[in-house]
Amino acid sequence: MSSREDYHSIQEAGMYNVLSDYYKYTNPELHVYYYHKHLQSLQHAIKHKHENKQVVKTDKQRQKEYGTIRILHGSETSPKLDIYINGIRIFKEVSYKTMSNDFTLLKGRYQIDIYEAGKMVHSLCSQKVSIEANLYHTLVITNHNNYLKIHSYPEQPVVPPNESKLRFIHSTSRLPTIDIAVQKGDIVFSQLKPKTASNFLGLYPMTVLLEIRKTESKEVLATLPAISLEQNKGYTAFLLDTDDKDNPFEMVIFSL
Repeated sequence: MSSREDYHSIQEAGMYNVLSDYYKYTNPELHVYYYHKHLQSLQHAIKHKHENKQVVKTDKQRQKEYGTIRILHGSETSPKLDIYINGIRIFKEVSYKTMSNDFTLLKGRYQIDIYEAGKMVHSLCSQKVSIEANLYHTLVITNHNNYLKIHSYPEQPVVPPNESKLRFIHSTSRLPTIDIAVQKGDIVFSQLKPKTASNFLGLYPMTVLLEIRKTESKEVLATLPAISLEQNKGYTAFLLDTDDKDNPFEMVIFSL
């Protein structure tokens, strides 16, 4: 058995272990099924470890090889979605403006396919995404020329004790490059281009009143709802398209 095949067995075992944990409380049959697949792959790797002079890593060691993702359905024209990772349905019937649970994967490249919920016929999106070790990413699904596209944004879950932090992700096609400022005050996030994210801004826990301005001008494009920030939490505010003619975009906020 080659070292590549040996490594593949270990990687496969890790993937099955993640799936087993995911279904532990929601689908006992799948939990047992993937747990047995995990054991089979692990035993296969252990059987050949001496041939390749490799040592199977402990769970604690292998934690350093995992990354975490969460997925936001940000396409206002799309129905509920089923999201498949490497051909396995991981998220079911995800609604617009809904954020998935966190999902942990072994580092590597994964195939993500998105379908209308319950209709695995025509893919609405087929895209590869890289998962890096010890990193947390938010994946945002948006419209792109009558197709769906996934945009990946790294997160920073750590918040200094008793503080808070906030950032914005510009995911609306209906705004140009913008500045986000305190209402009738200073700019706090400048030159935020479409499909990009601002840096996190560290803040004391408070309620902030912000507005959107056209970059390099004082023209106010929109006044945002009040944002309440709690201590020891980080927040990402997403600007998303809507199908409301009176309000062509809106803000949704999720904490880390």
